[in-house]
Amino acid sequence: MATVVGVSLRTSVPSWPGVRPLTWLGLALFAAAAVVGNPSQAVAQDSANTLQSIEPADGSSLPASPTKIVLSFNQELGEDDVVTVSVACNNEPQAEVLSLPDIDDDRLVVSVVLKGSLPKGACTISWRLADGLGETITNDFSTFSVTNEPAPEAVTATTDPLIRVAVTAPPVSADEGADAGSSGGALWLGRLLSTAGIMVLFGGLALISVGWPEGPEYVVTVRFLRAVWLVALLGTVLYLVAYAASAGGTSFGSAMSPGAWLDLQDQGWAGWGALLRLVFVAASGVVALRPERIIDPATAMGAWGVPGVALLTVAMSRVEGPAALVGLLVGAVHVFAAAIWIGGVALVARVILAGPGEDDLVQATRRFSQVSVPAMAATAITGIIELWRLDGGALFSSGHGRVLLLKVIVVAAMVFVAMAVRQQVAMRLDRAHELSVPLADRFRRAFGAEAMLGIVVLAFSGWLLALTPAKVDPLANFSFTREIEFNDAATSGVVADVFIGPATVGLNGIKVEVTEPQTGITNLKLRFIPPSGGRWIIEQEIPLTGAGTAILDDSVGLPFDVPGTWTLEFVASAAGAQPGAARTFEVF
Repeated sequence: MATVVGVSLRTSVPSWPGVRPLTWLGLALFAAAAVVGNPSQAVAQDSANTLQSIEPADGSSLPASPTKIVLSFNQELGEDDVVTVSVACNNEPQAEVLSLPDIDDDRLVVSVVLKGSLPKGACTISWRLADGLGETITNDFSTFSVTNEPAPEAVTATTDPLIRVAVTAPPVSADEGADAGSSGGALWLGRLLSTAGIMVLFGGLALISVGWPEGPEYVVTVRFLRAVWLVALLGTVLYLVAYAASAGGTSFGSAMSPGAWLDLQDQGWAGWGALLRLVFVAASGVVALRPERIIDPATAMGAWGVPGVALLTVAMSRVEGPAALVGLLVGAVHVFAAAIWIGGVALVARVILAGPGEDDLVQATRRFSQVSVPAMAATAITGIIELWRLDGGALFSSGHGRVLLLKVIVVAAMVFVAMAVRQQVAMRLDRAHELSVPLADRFRRAFGAEAMLGIVVLAFSGWLLALTPAKVDPLANFSFTREIEFNDAATSGVVADVFIGPATVGLNGIKVEVTEPQTGITNLKLRFIPPSGGRWIIEQEIPLTGAGTAILDDSVGLPFDVPGTWTLEFVASAAGAQPGAARTFEVF
């Protein structure tokens, strides 16, 4: 019986006893040379950059969505190193809420701001650190959970192409919101008291000048004019404080500082008018305290001029809309005519007809009845011109137009009462030489009713200044220097124009005008891609679902961080999809 034993095949001759140590020595020298030639690989295992911490922490549970993701590394990131971060919640990618990673100055911390809220549920953060060649240095993932649904976001949409929709509102802190309060009521009341006081003071002085030179001799006249001036001054101060608070977005208490009033210079004609109003109303006290100056030839020019300029500042409250210069001139005639009418009737009701008197009271009443008729006509005509200039035919379709209609009704009632009183004055005082008690009492009630209607008219005027007329473009002061057309009517049906301004580095405003389709647009957004050197891509959602206009004020604006050729992608879904139609524009 034979036994078979496997024998390995010899492929080399036996080594000499001294050869093996020499072989190991050669291998050692070769390894050392490799280490010297590429030292980074020799220490790679000991010096590789690793993640030191991450926010939100791994395994954490948050009551609300985080606002950013922060990765802290134990070593400084290289200039060519690239960090990528992705987030998925409930197995759904959340790429739309992630901004580009931002590395701090020490190059140790990477932050990714969340532009939106993450949904409720389990979320996973996946991150990767790679070198300039794209080779992974290190990567990992962590998990956290959000226990509550995100708060709903307010989105305003419109299909009316005439309505302006604010895309983004400036943030208001909790402290500011608690302290600011509302200055709307104070603004209206201050404007009413100031305007009424100025008009009555000017109209009363005008009547004394042209029809009642004996007026300053009566103590009741001086007291009345002083009281009216004081009301005008206090009302102007209240108006200025409330206006400064409203324009600056501060509290009423903070706006009481005179330094805050100077900021009204940035409000255009209305702001300058408010500041000049205070100066000239205060200066009008010289005439109100000494009304005889209005009939003294040596002082008459200044006595007319100071309250006249104060009255002119009332016309500066609304210098806007089409033909603004014409509007200023028409508004000036309007307020002067209204002052002669309303101010005169107030002086007659409260002073001239305060009791019985001699022939000068009769002549003053008759003289006012004569001059007030052309003043009423001028007030009505200029009012109609302003109505057409500011509202056109949109009297029922805008809030300003509807309030204006209410004012017109009160003015019509005032004119009716005024004409009836003028007829009675012409009949009963034509040949009278003194003012009896029954006659003074009867006319005082009639003129008093006319004066009260005048105050109601002024109250409506103050209300109208808080509303925007239909023909006043709220974008008139915006500087849009770029107009970009997107016309995809054949494919998606979306036709729109995008306006950008001032197209310089810094905050920029935008206006989006969609003309087609009328309805059915979803997920409308603008994507701004910077040139080389830009730090981020900007995406702005536009809350329009059809034809309409949306604006973003440049005071809130989109931050363009570098000059050069930017790319704008217009993304929308309508009848089809418009996947990022692109146009370019220059930023300086």
